[in-house]
Amino acid sequence: MAITGLEMAELVRELCHDEGAGPLALSGAAAGYRRFADAVGAGAAFPYVIVGAGDVPQWEAGSGVLNEAGRLVRSPSASSAGGAAVDFGPGEKRVTLAPHAAWIAAVEGHGHDVAGIAGLPEALAGMEELGVAVEAAAQAIDGLGQGLAGKQAASGQLDAIAALSTTAFGRSLLEQGDAGSARTRIGALGASGVQRMGGAELHINTLTGEAYPTEGWMGRVSVLGPAVSVVMDGGQGSFRVVGTGALANNRLYRANGTLAARADIVSGDVIGDYNVWGQIGGDFVELSRVRTTYVGAAPATNNLASRMNFYVGRTGSSAMQETLRLEHQAITAFGAVAPSSDNGFALGNGAARWSAIYAASGTISTSDARAKQDLADIDDALIDAWEAVDWRQYRFGEAVAAKGDAARTHIGLVAQEVRDAIDARLGMGTAVRLGLLCHDRWDARGAETDDDGVVTAGRAAGDRWGLRYEECLALEAAWQRRRIARLEARIAALETSA
Repeated sequence: MAITGLEMAELVRELCHDEGAGPLALSGAAAGYRRFADAVGAGAAFPYVIVGAGDVPQWEAGSGVLNEAGRLVRSPSASSAGGAAVDFGPGEKRVTLAPHAAWIAAVEGHGHDVAGIAGLPEALAGMEELGVAVEAAAQAIDGLGQGLAGKQAASGQLDAIAALSTTAFGRSLLEQGDAGSARTRIGALGASGVQRMGGAELHINTLTGEAYPTEGWMGRVSVLGPAVSVVMDGGQGSFRVVGTGALANNRLYRANGTLAARADIVSGDVIGDYNVWGQIGGDFVELSRVRTTYVGAAPATNNLASRMNFYVGRTGSSAMQETLRLEHQAITAFGAVAPSSDNGFALGNGAARWSAIYAASGTISTSDARAKQDLADIDDALIDAWEAVDWRQYRFGEAVAAKGDAARTHIGLVAQEVRDAIDARLGMGTAVRLGLLCHDRWDARGAETDDDGVVTAGRAAGDRWGLRYEECLALEAAWQRRRIARLEARIAALETSA
C-alpha cells in the first residue's frame, strides 16, 4: 500500500445489480470470494475492475472506496466510456479487487520494476494462462452448441428454444438451476417477501374487460379495480406519498359515466370521502369522515364551487355528526368554538380584522375580583383629562371609496384625539399605558402564490390606533357621575342657603 496508496487483498469479488454512473450498491460476494467490506480496511482505497454481463460491453477500472452505506464510490482511470464513469445499465456486473494498468503505472512511477516484484511475474503469467484456458473452454462450449444443433430436430422443445432470439440476460435465466435462483437473478423475492421491479411500471387490473386509459394522469404505479387495500398484521398500517424536489400529491378523481365514456359531475355530487374506521363490537365502524361535494350550479372550469364537511362520532349515537363545514368565504361550526388554551390567542389582529360580528348577546369580559389587583378609585386627574375628549360623527374612508354617498355615518371617538387629550394633561406617553387605547403595528409581507397558482396579496408595513369602547364608556360614565354628583351638591348647597 505504501507504493500506490491502494490496498490489495486476495479473492475479493462481489456481484452488483445496481445501475447508473454514481456509487454502486454491491449485492454480495460471488461464490468462492470475499466481500470488499470483509477484506479491506475502513476508508481504505483499493483498485477495482467492473465487468458488465449485458449484451453491450461495459467495463471500468479505477480506484474506489466504500462509503458509509457500503456503496462503491468510483474514481475510474479507464473505461468503456472513454475513461469516464460508466453509466451501467440493468443486469449483473462483477466487481473485483484486482491490479490494472493504472495500478501498474503507479508502481512503475515510484521507480519499481514490476518484473522485479517477487511473485508478480508468475502471478501475471498465471492470469495469462487462465485467460488461454477460458478461451479454450469458450471454444469447446461453442463446439458443443454446434454439436447439439444437429440433434435438436429430435426434440420439439429444443426446436422452440433454438428459435428464440435471446439476449445474454435471457440466456442467463436459462442457466439458473431452480426458481429461487431465477428470482434472485431478476431481483425479485419470493411470494412471502417484497416484489421488486427495478425501473419498471406496475399496473394492476382487477376489472375484467376494462382497458387501461392512456391519459397522462395514470402514473407509474396504477391499480384499476374497485378497491386497494394496504394491510399490516401486527404493525402500523400506512399509505405514504413521498415527493422529492416537488409537491407530493394524493388525489381522488370522480367522474360520472364509465371509464371508457366519462361524464361531467353535477351539482350535489359527492366527489370523495376520507374515512377512518375502528373495530368496535367485533366489526369495523366509521369514526370520522371528511367529505368533498361539488355545489356549483353550472359546472364549468371557472365555476368550481365545492364544500368540505367534517364529521365525527358522538356519545349516544351510531351516526356521523357534522362538526365543521368549509365553503368559499364561509366556515360553519356545528358546536362551540374555543381556543386550545385559556386567554392565549386573539381572534384576528391589527392587520387582519373581522368586518363585523353578529351575536345574540354581547361579549363577556373577565371581571372576577380574583383576577384583578391594584384596585382603586379612578384618578380625578384622569377624569379631568377625559372631559376634554369630544364625541364625534364620521364616515369610514374605505366605505366612502366603496359606496360613495351611500356610506353610512357613525358615532364614536377618535383614538388619536383621546391619546392627545390625556397626554396633554397627564404627560406624554400616559395614554398608551391605559388599556382603553390600543396601537398595533405589522411588518410588510410579499404576495404569495400556492402550488395551484392562487395568489394571496401582499401588504405594506403599517400601524393602526384603536380603542376599547367598553373602557372608554366606563370612563365617560365616571365623568358623568362625578359631574352629576357635583351638580347635586351645588343644588343642595343653594337650597340650604335659601
